[in-house]
Amino acid sequence: MRIVLSMMTGMRSSSLATAAVVALVLAACGSDDTAEPAAESPFVVASTSIWADITRNVACGGLAEVDTIVPLGGDPHSFEPSLQDRETMEGADLIVANGLFLEEGLADTIDAVAGRGVPVVYAADAVDVLTGEEGHDDEHEGDGEHSDEEHSDDEHEGDEEHADDEHSDGDDHDHEGGDPHVWFDPNRVIQALPTIADGLADVGVDADALDTCVADYTDRLTQLDSTIDDTVSALPVEQRLLVTNHDSLGYFADRYDFEVVGTVIPSSSSLAEANPADLEALADTIERTGVPAIFTETQHSSADAEALADRVGATIVELRTGTLDEPGTPGGDYIGWLDGTATTVVEALAG
Repeated sequence: MRIVLSMMTGMRSSSLATAAVVALVLAACGSDDTAEPAAESPFVVASTSIWADITRNVACGGLAEVDTIVPLGGDPHSFEPSLQDRETMEGADLIVANGLFLEEGLADTIDAVAGRGVPVVYAADAVDVLTGEEGHDDEHEGDGEHSDEEHSDDEHEGDEEHADDEHSDGDDHDHEGGDPHVWFDPNRVIQALPTIADGLADVGVDADALDTCVADYTDRLTQLDSTIDDTVSALPVEQRLLVTNHDSLGYFADRYDFEVVGTVIPSSSSLAEANPADLEALADTIERTGVPAIFTETQHSSADAEALADRVGATIVELRTGTLDEPGTPGGDYIGWLDGTATTVVEALAG
């Protein structure tokens, strides 16, 4: 590098200034020659905002960059990815999905991206899954009986083998395994944290740092569970009766001693449809039990639930069941969202 300096003879201060400039220039040149580019954090794509927030906490301190495919307010059951979404997923180092066919519209894309070598972690693989119709089969038994009686066209016998016969590997995590809404129980989320951490470690995140993050987040989720327990304890057990738009609160009911007495759409998928005969029976149940509220989801239509509420004199209470709220709001992270959801449920049922 050529350096041109204007020097004033006989002035000591000018000489000192010149020396300082030369030193700075040489230091800058040396820095350019020896600097190493900063290592990039792995890029992780989570299917929903809930799993994105959980994954960020597993990779605390920015150990990974985490993005979300299903936008805030979107329904993970019905969301279908764009070409840009697929490109984003193909560029990821890791994908974190729920599984159990929650991401119905994303399933084919996830399978295709996995086939091209992008690793996929299914959080629900690590969770004790509920399989009963109401979502509170505590012993997780009777898979065959439930499936044969209510979904005869699905041929659910031998859940473990069905994927080999009909689907690619990614479909092992589809709807045949049980209720997908596992995030309504923070203890089950805790069960999934090591699996997410293992996936992050496999793509280059420091395992010891991940262990620290998981331990810290586990403590926070344990405290969340205790807080919700305290909130629910104020509601008498006989009032812990839930009517929902679709089967989404089974894990919440299982953990906090509620009973799901009926659903407008008797399915864990929001894409199913209500049946007039079922609605008639549900109206009778609500009138008999005196349930004061029907819980619907902000992500999809609740027209049938609203008509039912008008008929029986119940109140419609909207919940964000599969999405967080805007960042910076009380429901903008998983802990605040579930705490707020529990409070909303208890207040609605307390009358």
